[in-house]
Amino acid sequence: MGQPVGGEQLREPITISDMRRWVQAMHNPNPAHYDEGRRSASGAFVTPQSLILACAIRHGVSPAMQGNIPGGRQMNGGDEWWFGQRVSIGDRVTSVRQAFDYRVTDTVFAGPTVFQRGDTTYVNQDGQVLARQRSTAIRFLGANLKKATTEKDDGSTLPVFTAEMVEAFEQERLAYARALRETPPPVAASISVGMRLPRRLVGPHSIQSFTTEQRAFLYTIWGNLSDDGVARTERMFRSADAAIDPEFGDGLYHGASAGHTDSKSAAQRGMPRAYGAGASVCAFIIDYAANWAGAAGWVAHCSIQYRSPVLVGDATYISAEVTRVEQAASGDHASVTLVIDAANQAGIVNTRGKVTVRLPLTRRPPT
Repeated sequence: MGQPVGGEQLREPITISDMRRWVQAMHNPNPAHYDEGRRSASGAFVTPQSLILACAIRHGVSPAMQGNIPGGRQMNGGDEWWFGQRVSIGDRVTSVRQAFDYRVTDTVFAGPTVFQRGDTTYVNQDGQVLARQRSTAIRFLGANLKKATTEKDDGSTLPVFTAEMVEAFEQERLAYARALRETPPPVAASISVGMRLPRRLVGPHSIQSFTTEQRAFLYTIWGNLSDDGVARTERMFRSADAAIDPEFGDGLYHGASAGHTDSKSAAQRGMPRAYGAGASVCAFIIDYAANWAGAAGWVAHCSIQYRSPVLVGDATYISAEVTRVEQAASGDHASVTLVIDAANQAGIVNTRGKVTVRLPLTRRPPT
């Protein structure tokens, strides 16, 4: 603990196609990130704050996965983020990693369980800090998990939605996208404690959508990584075969990420069916807050807790309540605290986040 953790780094600078792929995969219809008519006078797009999640191996959780546990399984328990500045097109993003701490405790779902944390700092080619991340990995023995869950309802049956429900889903997604184009962003003077934000729907999720999400993480692209030479616990599945054919080292086909698109692999991790990546839900929440704040706002910090998996076939409803509004000492903005929930169609909250957003006090005239 407290030691640097190595791994792969992105070999290439961030491209506009990387951003477009990311926005598409995260189902984010904010036109500021892709609509040609929204380019600035300099020809640049506003990049989404969530893009930083695509810029590290295993979306930044690797420093929380150090040390081998024979027969072990792993899930992402949560992420905390402090945002410095946006990733710009053309940035070369480097990750600086460190193992932080761990504890062992007994859990209902898997008996003795390791909760391990690790830190990742993202810097650009000029040494500027883009963001800092603290991830929590939940590590347990697969055998214990299987024993603990054999008598429970396996939840493997996909939910069934009527044609009317599917139409309602589509209309709700369109309403959210339309509001992003037509509704002016808020100012702090109009915000009060107890206010609720407009709801956002993502899904229903499918094998296609989970695959699209996973492939937008830049570490999944063949040849896109270079080893930084710093010591770490090796995680590549079938590394000898992957040196000949990289498909054998592709986590979506073989290894930890297979559970996102294959229910048999998901069952090995105690999941009833294929499940979405926690990092994707984290991106949904960051995008939701940033879209609401608008270009003049800024998501400064978030702490995200993954309580249960987002499963294939489910819909995800994202909603938020304002719990605090505090004017900054500088007098030029206010900090707004949001509690954001992601819940499925049955109302079960699978992810909860506490997000701090900076908003201007009043509307600024266009420049």
